[in-house]
Amino acid sequence: MRNKFILVAVLIMILVIVAGCGGGSSVKRPSGLSPEEVVHNFFDSAKNSRMNEAALYVSPTSMSDTQTVLKFVTGQSSSTIKSSNLLSVKKVAQQGNYAAVIATLQQEQNSLNITIKPVGLEKINGEWYIVDSDQVFRDAKYQVLAQLLRGL
Repeated sequence: MRNKFILVAVLIMILVIVAGCGGGSSVKRPSGLSPEEVVHNFFDSAKNSRMNEAALYVSPTSMSDTQTVLKFVTGQSSSTIKSSNLLSVKKVAQQGNYAAVIATLQQEQNSLNITIKPVGLEKINGEWYIVDSDQVFRDAKYQVLAQLLRGL
């Protein structure tokens, strides 16, 4: 448990440093992605330990609440995501600038341990971003998105 806490703390510090450095990163986010593509790209980046790239798919308001970037989609730490597979992502609802998708994850390779996780997204300046599920249910700004996720 202590090792997981230390790992999460290190990841948070790296994200804060990367976010604070600004223009020094050559990582670019592709434009025009669908909600499903955003979740796929986020998962692939996180699985391959490219946390600064994964952060590009998280809404700016959720990035300020840096619990763990991975919990937005997987509920897992970076040590367990490496053995996971994202089996599918399907958009199930959209209203205005908010969308809800269902991500189906295989917790361990060659395992029948499957998790289905709803993920909320917000469209900002024409691009989709993942919103922290805790923030969706506590921030009045996300009332529409909270209703979409409750319906799943």
